[in-house]
Amino acid sequence: MIFRIIFVALFLIAPISWGQSVNQKDTQGRKQGAWQKTYPKSRAFEYKGQFKDDKPVGTFYYYYVSTKKKAVIVHDEKTGRSSALMYHENGVLMAKGIFRNQEKDSVWEYYGPSGRLSTKETYSKGKLNGNQTVYYVFEDPSDKRVIVAKVTPYKMGVINGDVIEYFDTGVIKSKVTYINGKKEGVAVTNHPSGKVMITERFKGGIQHGWQSAHDQTGKETGKQYYRYGKRIEGKELESHLKQCKAKGINPNG
Repeated sequence: MIFRIIFVALFLIAPISWGQSVNQKDTQGRKQGAWQKTYPKSRAFEYKGQFKDDKPVGTFYYYYVSTKKKAVIVHDEKTGRSSALMYHENGVLMAKGIFRNQEKDSVWEYYGPSGRLSTKETYSKGKLNGNQTVYYVFEDPSDKRVIVAKVTPYKMGVINGDVIEYFDTGVIKSKVTYINGKKEGVAVTNHPSGKVMITERFKGGIQHGWQSAHDQTGKETGKQYYRYGKRIEGKELESHLKQCKAKGINPNG
């Protein structure tokens, strides 16, 4: 008797829940209501969510083909802001950040499978705008140190400013200046001690001027000269340096 009552109750409820339509478009071809998608040749869901006038609203759930959680993105229909949490297949957080009008915005953080911070980036309107910071992720899982490996400054998707790399000791490994995405001026690569190992010069993104190498004591061990990306030597170099001197021009300029 109890089974019969439960069965009748389910039968009455079923048309409401099971009959709910999914993957519908309006007369203008816009996605409306509940949507879900499965992986090709699989019953596993790729995502589930809701659309309104072709735009995602509410909470979207994404899955790996293994059915494990891949991402959860919450869309705010009024502001166009979406908060995202993305996961490695082992369940550990892989990334978190904000979308605005479906483009990356503000600060994004990325984590390795062990859960340790690997990269931090700043976006504006879907483009890198601010520092991109990469961190060392050590092989030893018990090593929880947060040490910067590289900092790259961006301005609306283009590298602008000093790109600095670090040894895991915190000593500067290299420093290169970029202007509108091109190397400019003196670029330095250091020994682990922090003393200069290689000095390069650039103009408009190409090597120009003296390039030199140094040992741990600071002694110069070799040098080459480039003129607008072309290495010159011998008589051609002598002639060029004489002309620079006669005209009062810095050969590195």
